[in-house]
Amino acid sequence: MERPVISIIVPVYKAEEYLPACLASIRAQTFPGWECILVDDGSPDSCGELCDAAAAADSRFSVIHKQNAGVSAARNSGMEAARGRYLLFCDADDELAPCALALALDAAGRRPGDLVCWRRVREATQLAKAGFAADCAALSQTLYNEAQSRVYMTTVDGHAVTNKLFEAALVRDAGLRFDPALARAEDYVFGGEYLDALFAARPGAVVRQLEAPLYHWRMNPESVSNQKARGDRRGKVEWEPEEYRDYARRLAEEYRDTRQAMNGWAGMAEADLAPQLRTYLRRFAFAVWAARQLGERLPADFFTAGPIPELLELLRQRRLFTPYYLLFRLRLKGLIARCYESEESGRLTLYRRLYTLTYYILFACGGKRWRQA
Repeated sequence: MERPVISIIVPVYKAEEYLPACLASIRAQTFPGWECILVDDGSPDSCGELCDAAAAADSRFSVIHKQNAGVSAARNSGMEAARGRYLLFCDADDELAPCALALALDAAGRRPGDLVCWRRVREATQLAKAGFAADCAALSQTLYNEAQSRVYMTTVDGHAVTNKLFEAALVRDAGLRFDPALARAEDYVFGGEYLDALFAARPGAVVRQLEAPLYHWRMNPESVSNQKARGDRRGKVEWEPEEYRDYARRLAEEYRDTRQAMNGWAGMAEADLAPQLRTYLRRFAFAVWAARQLGERLPADFFTAGPIPELLELLRQRRLFTPYYLLFRLRLKGLIARCYESEESGRLTLYRRLYTLTYYILFACGGKRWRQA
C-alpha cells in the first residue's frame, strides 16, 4: 500500500452517537492521501463495531482494539502505528471540514518547517463547507514567533492538539509522547514539548494559524474533558498556598512580559485576544483571593496602575463581558475574592448572581451590547 501523507489518529471511547459523523467527515476529505487509525480504547458501547465497519468499507481506515487506558495512551498507540509524514489528531465526537487536510498541507508546502494550525468552532454550522477555498493563499493567517508561541499556547485553540499538523519525524526524533499520568492538560504539555523541539531544530520557524473554521469541536457530555471538569468540582478551591505568595506582583510582571511579546497585543488575533483578556482578569481575581487567604496586602497601586486599568479599558473598548469587570472597576476586593471562590469551587450561587447582576448593569448603562463570556 502506498505510504499516506497524513496519519489521522482518532481515540475512540463512548462516542457511538457522534462517531459516524466523525468518520464521514474524514471520508469526505478532498485530499485523498490519508490513513486513519481508529484506536478503540475499550469502549463499552458499539464504537468497536463501528470502527471495524469503517475499516472493512475503506482500506485507509485501520483499527486498534485495546483495553481502556485513557486518551493519552490511545493517542500514543496511534502514533506508534502511524506511517504518514504528518500526524493529525481528531477526537471521535468531532468533525473536520472537507478541505481541512488540503488547506493544511498547502500551507505546510508553502512554508516548510512551520507549525500549521487552524480554527476550531463550537457550532457545526460554522464549519467550512465544500468549496470553501481552493488553497490557503486567500486565507487570513496569524503568525507567532518563538516568544509569541508561548502565549498562543495559552489560548483556547493554542493549547489543543486537534487543530495542528505535526511532523511525524520531529515527534519521533524528539521522543514525544502523551503522558498517561496526567489527569489534565496532556494536550498543552505535548504541544509545548513539540514547540521546544521545533524551535530547537528550526530557530526561524513560526506557528502559522490559518484563520479558517476547519474543525468542529463538539461538547459531548461523555467526553474526557467534561468528565474531568465535573470531577474537579469538590466544593473548595484546590491550591498550593506557598506557590502563590506575592502572586499579584508576579502576575503583573508576567502580564507586562506577555504584552510586550505580543507587541502590545497587536500580534494576537482578535479571536484569541478576547479570551486572553478575560482569563487575565480572572487570574488577577485569584490573586486577590490568594492574598486574602495568605493575609497579604495587595500592591498599593494594584487597582490604579499597571495591568488592571489597561485590562479594564481593553475589555470596555471591546465590550467583552466578565462578571469580574464591574467588581474591579469598583475595587470591591471582598466581592472579587468571594466571586472567584464561588466560581472555582463549583458552589456557583453567588457567581451566577453576580454574573447576571453585573451583566444587566453594564447592558443598561453601556449603550452598546456587551458580549457575554
